[in-house]
Amino acid sequence: MTWEDAPRDAPPADRTAQIASLTGLRGVSALMVVLIHVSVLTRYPWVGIPDYGPVSLFVLSGFLLSRPWARWALRLGERPSVRTFAFRRIVRIFPAYLVVLVAVCAVYPPARPDGPGQWLRAATLTWIYRAGDFRAAFQQTWSLGTELSWYVALPVLGGLGALAARRTDPRRGYWLLVALLSTSLPVSVAWRWYVDTADLGRFFTYSYWLPGYLVCFAVGALVALTVEGRRAGAVTPVRLTRLAADPWAVVVLALAVALLGTSALGGANGFSTPITLDEHLVRAGCATGVAALLLLGAVLGPRTTPLNRALASRWLQAVGRWSYGVFLWHLPLITVLDRDVSFQQGPAGLAWRLVLTLALAVPLGAATYAWVERPTLDWSRRFLDRGSTSTPSTASQPSSPNPAPVRSDAPAE
Repeated sequence: MTWEDAPRDAPPADRTAQIASLTGLRGVSALMVVLIHVSVLTRYPWVGIPDYGPVSLFVLSGFLLSRPWARWALRLGERPSVRTFAFRRIVRIFPAYLVVLVAVCAVYPPARPDGPGQWLRAATLTWIYRAGDFRAAFQQTWSLGTELSWYVALPVLGGLGALAARRTDPRRGYWLLVALLSTSLPVSVAWRWYVDTADLGRFFTYSYWLPGYLVCFAVGALVALTVEGRRAGAVTPVRLTRLAADPWAVVVLALAVALLGTSALGGANGFSTPITLDEHLVRAGCATGVAALLLLGAVLGPRTTPLNRALASRWLQAVGRWSYGVFLWHLPLITVLDRDVSFQQGPAGLAWRLVLTLALAVPLGAATYAWVERPTLDWSRRFLDRGSTSTPSTASQPSSPNPAPVRSDAPAE
């Protein structure tokens, strides 16, 4: 996250606090992904919230990336540059991923793609579009493929929606965009139904395509639209603001929704037992609900709430900054450790697996951030700054003050 992800007219302290909360929220998502993938190898696959890790990152991505389009739609900002957006997304996703891919494939042969075609699909994160191409140690990267689909769809959907909203006043434009975003729910449900009834689920990857998770991105976009709508005077979300300001309401509601998602209504625990369409809808819906509640608490709640104080803690800030690397490294590490290390059964075995995985994944994530992600991000900013200074219309824009805020440019995986 950067200062561009916080309201530009807010006081510097509030902007920094919101960035800190969002960074910590990304750290929570990364830790939940690790916990789920560790627990399914033990007798305790019920530990964690099913689907929450990738879903929460989709919701956060929907919030952050659609926010500039919401600003433009509500006449609060200029039209986002599709060229700049595409360049930043490519630079953000691929350098670290390709480094980890090559490193893991060099030391763990089962992870290596078979032939030039598989290497191409692996390198471009398009392997989810080929039936059954589910690679060892990199299964978690399906969400990156879905994320890339969102990057392609957002300028089209966001641009068309914004153009429609700008034809009327901000209040009507806001509700028009709400109506458009709400269509994502039937799209996601219909896609999942189609996959189940057409027996496409046996190919595994079809269920991971963007239509099945479009509602998750749309929920994040709806939060962004509401935040910007409040700034534009188009909507006054009094109840949501009160909910976010309550010290414990968001946390209690999120826990209640999480318990529902982990109940029998959400299907069997783990990844080996198929679940029905109804169970999937409960599980995914609850994960989306938890993600939306925590996001609302982070962006609408004051920084003094227990939730935001926890999210802004130093250790979650660190995990949030390194979350992309942790996400990339953790599953190869889990796979290799499960092959080479004998773990005892019981709670001690679960704890030892989790501690050992994090003890390796977090430093590797930190190193990837410091040696790959940060340098490429800095280079991309310098590259874009050089391009903007040559354009009079952009060079004349005032720049926002930036007293080195908390930074974490990790994408939503």
